[in-house]
Amino acid sequence: MTKQEELENQVLTPEEHGTSEPLAEIQVNEEEIDNEVMETREEAKIHEKEKIVPNATNQSGNDRSTVEHAVNENQAYLSGKQNDHEDIVNLIAAAEEELADLRLRKYLIEADFNELLVAYHRYVLEDTPISTIAKTSLVEYFAYELLKPLNDTGLELSKQAYDVWETRYFSINYSLTPQKELMFSFVLPTIDQRYQVESINLMRVSPEHMTIEIDDDRVLALIRHWSVERVFSASQITIFNHKLNQLFAYARKLGFTVDQTLLDNTKPLRLDIASKFPATQEVLDDIFIVAMKNPQYDMEKLDSTTYKVLLDKGQSLQISLNDQTQTDLAISSGDYHRSVIDFFINYEFLVPLMVRKT
Repeated sequence: MTKQEELENQVLTPEEHGTSEPLAEIQVNEEEIDNEVMETREEAKIHEKEKIVPNATNQSGNDRSTVEHAVNENQAYLSGKQNDHEDIVNLIAAAEEELADLRLRKYLIEADFNELLVAYHRYVLEDTPISTIAKTSLVEYFAYELLKPLNDTGLELSKQAYDVWETRYFSINYSLTPQKELMFSFVLPTIDQRYQVESINLMRVSPEHMTIEIDDDRVLALIRHWSVERVFSASQITIFNHKLNQLFAYARKLGFTVDQTLLDNTKPLRLDIASKFPATQEVLDDIFIVAMKNPQYDMEKLDSTTYKVLLDKGQSLQISLNDQTQTDLAISSGDYHRSVIDFFINYEFLVPLMVRKT
């Protein structure tokens, strides 16, 4: 038998229990004690909850403060992200623009004359936006296409200036005019280094109208530099005239129309030209003296104001005294293909009719 069974079987009398109170009263007291214990435990639980659980009102306020602080931090972060986004978009746009420009420059490098002509119309004549580098390259490539016949004279870009081409005999500067034409200026080295001659603005190229115009006043200046001022040699002028005619012939193949010029030596010379200088008696006498000394020459007086100088090989020059300030000249090279420069280099004694020392 277990101790529990023994206890259940034992019948305690009040005397055995050590008290004189009846058993019923003892049981009632035990129930009261149990109730008091339960109440004590409940109160302890209530106090424990009061200690653990925060005040509901304070908790709600703290949460709002924390959320507001978090929102403020996010707004600053998002603002920074937005700025970064704009920067990246701008960088992408700049990179795309640079890439497009590089592709255009690659196209221009690989382009032939006709393609360059189309590009010239678009980016120069029509002012379609293009980078400075690309536009500079376009003009350079276009200029080179016109100067190709000079390759046999050592044509190369100058190391001192980006818009200058050099050859063994002369240099060429090219530039855009306000009318968006190309102006070619030429510099010939002088035979006397003490003298320098300014660049001669000689050839104007219009890609819009496909024409080439030569400034004949500048051609006459070349004759003056050679014959009067003696800063150029006759061979320099002859070579220059020959190379310019090669340029003209090539330009015609490209589709340009070249205006009548004193440099043209592609056909016999038949030219009526007005000199800005009067044919004074002194000039006429000098011409007459030379004609009389050379058996192949002659000088005839046709009337009071007209003279004719007969030259060799069927060539001639007629002089008409128009007034005191001007002289009309009629030049014929017979069957020979000659330019005005060629003509006067061969018959230098006639130069005073056209140019004199300024």
